[in-house]
Amino acid sequence: MAQLMEEAVAKDKNLPTPFAVALDLLFILAVKSYQALYLLSVNGLGEDAATITRRLFEVALQVEYLSSDVTLREKRAEQYIAHFWHNAREIAAAVNLPADRRTWWENQYSFHKKWLTIDKNNKPATFWFGSNFRKIAKDLGVEDTYDADYRLLSRIAHCSTRGFLMKMHGTTIQIHSDCYVEAVLVFGTRYALCVAQRWNEYFAIMDETRLEDIEDKAIHFEFNKK
Repeated sequence: MAQLMEEAVAKDKNLPTPFAVALDLLFILAVKSYQALYLLSVNGLGEDAATITRRLFEVALQVEYLSSDVTLREKRAEQYIAHFWHNAREIAAAVNLPADRRTWWENQYSFHKKWLTIDKNNKPATFWFGSNFRKIAKDLGVEDTYDADYRLLSRIAHCSTRGFLMKMHGTTIQIHSDCYVEAVLVFGTRYALCVAQRWNEYFAIMDETRLEDIEDKAIHFEFNKK
């Protein structure tokens, strides 16, 4: 999956609309997060891998929300891009950029800010979609999945007491462990696959047969199989 996504993201593509731009930006986020998930997992850093898996879940929710209504997707894409440049402007202000580059970043923000989602306090909303991840999960009909998956990933990521006990050998806590690796890799692959499929519906770059094979393995993976 990681190889397939990395090969696809490097391909030249046409970005004629805000939807295409937003979808591609979210796909890039998913590619980077999935690569990070692999590196953390092979090094036995399950809690940190769970944090990345949770981020992949959030990216997948955004992609589904962005794509879910054909009549609204361009407007939603404009909101996403505006929020992107809003955040980029704040980041650019914190680093030492040449004056011409700083001006370029500021110009991008100025052009896109008219599409920013504004909250009830007349400030840019925390998230570009104007609510929270649980709300868009509910709107997409996957609230139960959100509650189950997000709760599990949060408990792993925040190192619950139960998690520490699972990795103890006598009185010693094991720092590197494969305790959570299976779960975070499988769930992370499912979320990355969701993003990849939506992206490929538009760009048609990845091999559908390979995607279907990965989907079958990820969905029907047998946990704790000996």
